[in-house]
Amino acid sequence: MRPNAMLAQLRDTIDQIDNQILDLVEQRLTLCREIAAAKDGGNGLKLCPDRQRQVVDRLTDRANDETAPAVPHIWREIMAQAVQVQTPTRILIVGKADRDRRLNLVRQAYGSAAPVEWIDDEADALAIAAADDAIVVLPGAIGAALPAGLSSFDQLRDEQGVIVGRLVGRIAQPAAPSVGRTRSWRPHSWRSRPAAQQPCYPNMRELHRVERRLAARAPLVELNDIDALRSSLAAVARGEAVLVQGGDCVETLREYSPGKIRLTADLLLQLGAQIGGAADVPAVHVARLAGQYAKPRSSQTEIVGGMEIPVYRGDGINGEDADAAARLPDPQRLLAVHDQAINTVHHLWDGSAAGSDPVYISHEALLLNVEQALTQYDERSGRWWAGSGHMLWVGERTRQLDGAHVEYARGIANPIGLKCGPSMSEDELLRLVEVLDPANEAGRLVLIPRHGRDRIADGLPRLMRAMKREGRSAVWCIDPMHGNGRIADGRKVRLVEDIVAETLAFHDIAAAEGIWAGGVHLELTGTDVMECSGGGRRRWLGSRAPYLSGCDPRLNRQQTLELGAAIANWHAPSARRRAG
Repeated sequence: MRPNAMLAQLRDTIDQIDNQILDLVEQRLTLCREIAAAKDGGNGLKLCPDRQRQVVDRLTDRANDETAPAVPHIWREIMAQAVQVQTPTRILIVGKADRDRRLNLVRQAYGSAAPVEWIDDEADALAIAAADDAIVVLPGAIGAALPAGLSSFDQLRDEQGVIVGRLVGRIAQPAAPSVGRTRSWRPHSWRSRPAAQQPCYPNMRELHRVERRLAARAPLVELNDIDALRSSLAAVARGEAVLVQGGDCVETLREYSPGKIRLTADLLLQLGAQIGGAADVPAVHVARLAGQYAKPRSSQTEIVGGMEIPVYRGDGINGEDADAAARLPDPQRLLAVHDQAINTVHHLWDGSAAGSDPVYISHEALLLNVEQALTQYDERSGRWWAGSGHMLWVGERTRQLDGAHVEYARGIANPIGLKCGPSMSEDELLRLVEVLDPANEAGRLVLIPRHGRDRIADGLPRLMRAMKREGRSAVWCIDPMHGNGRIADGRKVRLVEDIVAETLAFHDIAAAEGIWAGGVHLELTGTDVMECSGGGRRRWLGSRAPYLSGCDPRLNRQQTLELGAAIANWHAPSARRRAG
């Protein structure tokens, strides 16, 4: 066939497809008119924001990776035209501040079919909306009580998540205020966002080969076990269970052994029995194992022997040896630590360590290229889930609202932890929670405060009050390790007395705020080390003590159980009252 004839045939096929699309669009608009007639006798806007988002999300998930980015734009325009067919609706933008930005955001959310008017007076705009089919776009917070029949049904947020507009109208079936736009999501969506704490590999071609090899491997965990953990965490959020989470600061290849895994798992089970027994509730056990091979660092380099070299960032990235060659990021390490993770899961779940109680695995979702490679899709439920661990968390240094880590975490079905340090404001927490848990599902979100014993009394109550005020469901699980670091004999050390003090302060604060103190998140090991100072051995022993951690100091078995006893003593009076 000649090229011109082939081109004519292709164009003819496209014309036929266009005709079919037009027929379907007209059929859809006819159905929309019928739906409009069925809505509340004609009172209220025909706009249904929640329904529109459900349609866009469902079709985006169904589309292939090439088509998916276009789906939201196409269907928002189709639905915008449908709204106008049902009832002609206009948009009233109030005030001069950020007019263009608010217009662009509302167009991105609801299409370009509705005519726009600019109104300076908020009261005039609300009066029009109360009597007519109009959507009012306010510049920020609502200045006064809304007239009867009007609802604030959505928020406009900029790229940083800051609210720049609120939408008000006569929604026929009022929906809960939106938590922001749900963008189409794929495992690679994070690559369009700024990604903190990512290593700079000297050989990107080799890195991509490793990523492909990881993507071809089976997941470490299964979705049914993830769902089981979410169900158990929902019980923690309701005050019907406690969460005991702990393990290595950073897992190393040199310290790995099946015996070490069993000791750590058994220690978690003992700790859960202590705390859960005193509180008269079951314990949920989650290990920092089988994925904790990289650590965020506050500096890219360090001075060793008078030379500046890259800092050690975990065996998944570079080596501990203090020379420049060992500290270069090496993609092959990702395969080595993944092999170790497979073996770790085997020893955790073969019954030898965990007994009848499951010990789930968790880690900080730091290396996003690895998380992407191991992400799975469940056709039956239409959900994406991280195959690298049952629970993942977003760290203190990577929780930027517009950042890559939050973008990745929002799209997976796994429970998500969020570290909450002393710099976190109430507004930042609520905006992150809105993105990570838009449906407010119990068991989805674990909030992990890490203030330090001297700062927790100032920082934690306001965060708890903000969550309670907004009716948000989450597990509160104290991390008393990361805010209590010190330096002794040139090494990092944590004092057990600081760890105990912050843990008990967390429980006191939660009780005062009417919130269940859901659990503890610890760096610990069942092996015989002396990395934290105090507990049964009150003196810091310096270089004579076994210090094996690749990064931060861990509690040993005796110190962990002493902390567990302190928590159990705190719970015992309330448990006795409940029993009586």
